[in-house]
Amino acid sequence: MQLTAQEIAVKTGGTLEGPASLAVRGVNDLRGASHADATFICDARYAQLWQDSRASLALVSRGIDVPGHDATTRALVRVESADIAMITLLEFFAPQPQRPAQGIHPTAVVESTEITASEVFVGALVWIGSDCRIGRNVVIHAGARIYPGVSIGDGTTIHANAVIREKCVIGSRVILHAGAVIGTEGFGYRPAPNGAGLLRIPHLGNVVLEDDVEIGSCTCVDRGTFGSTRIGAGTKIDNHCQVGHNVQFGKNTVMAGLSGVAGSSTIGDWVRIGAGTGIADHRHVGSNAQLAARTALINDVPAGETWGGMPAREIKTEIRHLLALQKLSPIARDLIRLVDANKKARSEPVKASES
Repeated sequence: MQLTAQEIAVKTGGTLEGPASLAVRGVNDLRGASHADATFICDARYAQLWQDSRASLALVSRGIDVPGHDATTRALVRVESADIAMITLLEFFAPQPQRPAQGIHPTAVVESTEITASEVFVGALVWIGSDCRIGRNVVIHAGARIYPGVSIGDGTTIHANAVIREKCVIGSRVILHAGAVIGTEGFGYRPAPNGAGLLRIPHLGNVVLEDDVEIGSCTCVDRGTFGSTRIGAGTKIDNHCQVGHNVQFGKNTVMAGLSGVAGSSTIGDWVRIGAGTGIADHRHVGSNAQLAARTALINDVPAGETWGGMPAREIKTEIRHLLALQKLSPIARDLIRLVDANKKARSEPVKASES
């Protein structure tokens, strides 16, 4: 597959600076690109790398000056946002994802379930329990387990060894990556009255993943104690994350890897949660808020604010505290030396005055 510079300009709605017939056969970053690759420049800090890059074409965000560009041999396509335009090229050059053959693999087990074999792609060793509803063009890769009473919408993809527990509802065009677990019981226990151990709290609810949700590999979303744990439409959750029982995510929120949300917390729309963040139970994060990586959140976050730190606070306040600590460090060393000197002076015996 290849695209000419002119075709790329048309596809991305950009303005071409360079040979229209120049051919591109792949995509890479500025440092790793070959002469047959396109690349992108979305920040002026990286524009200087263009001179040494071997790429033939670059998508460039408007307003960025690219020094040393030779329009006779290489091409620039100026677009509103280079990283957004790059998605168009990645979609063109990306290989088509592999999926099982159409129909139901002979080794798959499908109990009494509403499913039309000609409209699904079910791989080897899949198990689908009773009373499930499987939509059209659903792809279920090898080894996935779908418990009884599950509903799965059209165009959803379930990757290898993912698990969907009883009565969960999966929307359309959802993606569950390998090893994701949807609908396991929440982490709820109470001490036994006789002190003999811990009593498990049964969880009667389910999980609802709305349309276009994506759940990363080895991420767990626990079912509600009562009612549903809900992940809003368009929300994307990274690998190795934990979502506790009865948590409510809004729409188009993004949570990066190794993050966790404890039970009954609510997360608004368009929230950005950095990697390694922990959110305590019964907290609320308002829409359009941002949490920096490694945030430890024990308070509610108002809509639109950016918080970070451990424990978390508004980001400007957190930065002031960090700067203050940096300034206090050398002062603390001086104070320690003064205190040590004072202790030493007090411990030395007083010499009698010479007559």
